[in-house]
Amino acid sequence: MTTANYSTTPATAGGSKASLQPIKSTEENHFGVLLLIVGTVKIIFGLLFGIVFLVIFLLVTITGIGPLIEYCQSKRDEKEALNHDVILQAHPEMFLLDVPGDINKASGGMAYRVMVRLTKPTSDDDTNNANNLPPVIFPGGLASNLMTMSRHQDELTKQHGFTVVNFDRLGVGLSDPYPSSFNQQPPSAADVAREMNFVMSHCESVLQTKYKWICVGGSMGANVATAFMTLYPNRIGGFFNLDGLPHAFLQIQCKKFLKDGQMIMNMMRRLRWTGLPRLAFRLALQSTLPVMGDAFTTRQLIGVMCRDQFFVATGLEYTTLMSCCDLECAAWGKQATTECNDESLRLLASLAPDESVIINEGKGIIPRIVTTERSKSELGATYLTRADDEFMAFEETFRLLALNNPDDVDKTKTHCNWPTPPKHPVGNFVGGVESDTTIIYPLAPQFKTLVVRILCARDYTGLERDYTQEARNHAAARCTLQTLMSDDGKVYYYPRLSHLNLWQQVTEVVAITFEMSTAIQEQECKRHF
Repeated sequence: MTTANYSTTPATAGGSKASLQPIKSTEENHFGVLLLIVGTVKIIFGLLFGIVFLVIFLLVTITGIGPLIEYCQSKRDEKEALNHDVILQAHPEMFLLDVPGDINKASGGMAYRVMVRLTKPTSDDDTNNANNLPPVIFPGGLASNLMTMSRHQDELTKQHGFTVVNFDRLGVGLSDPYPSSFNQQPPSAADVAREMNFVMSHCESVLQTKYKWICVGGSMGANVATAFMTLYPNRIGGFFNLDGLPHAFLQIQCKKFLKDGQMIMNMMRRLRWTGLPRLAFRLALQSTLPVMGDAFTTRQLIGVMCRDQFFVATGLEYTTLMSCCDLECAAWGKQATTECNDESLRLLASLAPDESVIINEGKGIIPRIVTTERSKSELGATYLTRADDEFMAFEETFRLLALNNPDDVDKTKTHCNWPTPPKHPVGNFVGGVESDTTIIYPLAPQFKTLVVRILCARDYTGLERDYTQEARNHAAARCTLQTLMSDDGKVYYYPRLSHLNLWQQVTEVVAITFEMSTAIQEQECKRHF
């Protein structure tokens, strides 16, 4: 396998931030003409696809077939598949939780209901085991809902006896939509953190749990989890990051990310009446439906994405994700990867993962294979290790903040000059944070006591233009940052998995979550003896 060489662009006198870029090898340059041909073919196929789409669009709209089918399907969804009474009757583990209007300001001050799914063991043996296991919570990702990872939830409960909580935020999935009478504004990081805290507190009162939670956050869910920790410290015992988006990626790409995301959602919303979004979702999810399990029907999984509520909430939550990243970056302070100079970023991005893994449950590649294979985005010819002299010196300095007590850190002197952020080194803060959220808790001291596991997808095929090399470096560096700050942190790289299919690895997620619970229990034993 050919490994690209990389160079480090020095920081300028003005203090520019890290920008590590790959150097094309001679072998890669030989393929320049071939890549040009491939690019041309892609453009031709893109044009053909556009023509086909236009023909289908005209066919289904002019004949009225598409709108008629969508109308009938939507009515059936409302009456059967997505009706709250029908769902609650079929799923006794689910309930609607009343949330006060002051929890999430995006509700316009109006009380609302969120759908919660709480699974727990039923047999006596599993119940005894559950008494020794920390509860697990899944904060949802962007454009996902509690059905998306329902199989993960069910397997954790069935196989190991975990009590697992999954819920839909305001406007998402099966929860109440944003009030139509309120001028819709994106929920802030503080909004979704307060909402998550409210759900957790309610479930704690029901479960009477004695353990801190394991938080399994996929994509945006990982960003929601870290935002939660900055406002509600010491609630989490284990942080499982399923390829959460690095702040630098969103800041480097922020304008395009927000513009494209909201444009797509608005376009899909306008086309909803034609039935084309339903067809597109069905085709896109066809291969992943088996991974989602059998707790919910295909009609429910597809139908929840075809409502007006889905497009509104997803469009707004693009900005919510930015807000979560802003809050997380502020809580890391000078340790945020966006604050690193070239050399620090190189060291963070070059550290070897604990394991590189070949697995793809969606394609039947099980059992997992530990490999030395490296993706094209990795820096250098070989990984660094924590035993290397240059990294040991760096780690000693970098971990110093983790030794501090949160109360000893001046929370008003983070890199973004809380709560009014200035220009960011790689872009403007877009999501922002609430002006009255003046108390944040640094993440470094919290991560020191956390059991941290990170799954990082490293296959960026087809995303090279949007997911820049600089952003990929920050993704690797952020993995190192989070594990480096933890006394029990591990990171796993998946060189053949993309961000969009990492969440499908149910067996992997379940096994690592169980391993985390064992590590948390061992920590508890050490504290007591």
